[in-house]
Amino acid sequence: MDPFSITTNSILAVFTVMQLGLIPIMAEGETTVFGAVGEQVILPCIDKPQTNGVTWKYNDQVVIQHSIYLSRGRIPIKDRYELNKQEVSKGNLSLKLSQLEHSDAGKYVCIVGSRTFEVQLQVFEVTGSPSGYLLQGKNLMLSIQGSSSASVTWSNNRKDKVTATQSTELKNGGRTLQIHNLQVEDSGTWMCHITSLSAKLDIPYKVLVIGFHNLKRETLYEAVNSTVSISYSLSTHLLQIRELEYVRVGLEWKPVIDSKYQGKFNFSVTSKEQPLSKQMANMQVTWKPSHTLEVKLSKVQFEDAGWYQCQLTVSRDHVEKAIHLVVMTVSADPVGPLSKWANVTLLCKLSAPIPPNAQLFWEHLNGTEKKLNMSGHSEVMVKTKTVGLWRCSLKVENNTITSIDYTVVKAAEWNNYVLIWAMVGLGASIVLLLLASLFIFIFTARQRRRRRAEKMAQARRDLFERRICQCQRQLKNDYSDA
Repeated sequence: MDPFSITTNSILAVFTVMQLGLIPIMAEGETTVFGAVGEQVILPCIDKPQTNGVTWKYNDQVVIQHSIYLSRGRIPIKDRYELNKQEVSKGNLSLKLSQLEHSDAGKYVCIVGSRTFEVQLQVFEVTGSPSGYLLQGKNLMLSIQGSSSASVTWSNNRKDKVTATQSTELKNGGRTLQIHNLQVEDSGTWMCHITSLSAKLDIPYKVLVIGFHNLKRETLYEAVNSTVSISYSLSTHLLQIRELEYVRVGLEWKPVIDSKYQGKFNFSVTSKEQPLSKQMANMQVTWKPSHTLEVKLSKVQFEDAGWYQCQLTVSRDHVEKAIHLVVMTVSADPVGPLSKWANVTLLCKLSAPIPPNAQLFWEHLNGTEKKLNMSGHSEVMVKTKTVGLWRCSLKVENNTITSIDYTVVKAAEWNNYVLIWAMVGLGASIVLLLLASLFIFIFTARQRRRRRAEKMAQARRDLFERRICQCQRQLKNDYSDA
């Protein structure tokens, strides 16, 4: 219930009891009333039922006068005060003042015949610096303006009394509250409690922090070729603030800690339409109704690992949230079926070093073989002849974070026989080829010797025949000469 309702009900209760004659009428003297800027307040004046009317004055100037007719004064607040004419004849002469301002503070006098009732009005206001929407991680200073004689305390959005802590600081006797490093959990209604011996007032102040739920950096461990969803949950819907502030959302990525961020996308939230989803290569960006920005990577690769940072900019200030994506991959050397006498080397690798309390290891399922990474590095290797299903797992405190399976397949027996016979056949072919080459060489050499022998025999025959012919010609010539 607001302060005005409480005050109104109290006055009505007092008036009702007074009408029954259970308590005396309001005694002359001074009453203190607290009011908040922008709100309304009732200045009490209760007397016995009469028809003489009432006159209200503020700083010796007539505010309102009522006898048979109602007349108003000429001071600036004339349009913000009123009397309940139905209650005046019953003795309830209280004055209601609306839309309070600091200048309304001061002494009010209710004059009924020869009787006067004084009301001291004190007006307070809680101001915030900076005002309006606040970004996560920034500081906020709340101050109370008004009379310095009142006691001031504060309560947070959980209705707990505020004391001096690491995140809150009280100054000027509690009249100033400094809130450091605002978080989205600080959003809500904070209350300023003002009290004195005769009056009290509670003034609410609404704090709205824009940022991300759980601003701490997160790490996601995923297997290669899996689908990864990276979510950034905002504290409030952007549609609620875009009409008042310039809002921009962007996503940046860097592969390693030492490298610079590279822009993936960014857009301004300026229209009244819901931000549209975006599709870029293997990345899908979607706005969820629950104030969540979701980035989905399909068939993530080892090269996609790194830091994904979402930046929210409101006016000239910005706040970021980074999520580290660590990708696991496995490989085998050699690749393919494993022959009977061969070994295979299985390598499991992470894109970042494992946490101190984590274990990265290979294990043969349904078997006893296991290879554990004892060095804390980002990879583990096992050399084995054992076929079957192998699994690389990352565990933190006995909880499996991610894993990948690899099946070592044994080469079929007939393949081995084929390989052996192929080798035998290859050897036999080589021997046959050598024998054939030798045979051809010997045969060719013999043919060459045979041809040479035939040529020499032919030459001897030819020479013999030429000698016979010469002898015959000589004999013939001798006979002729005789």
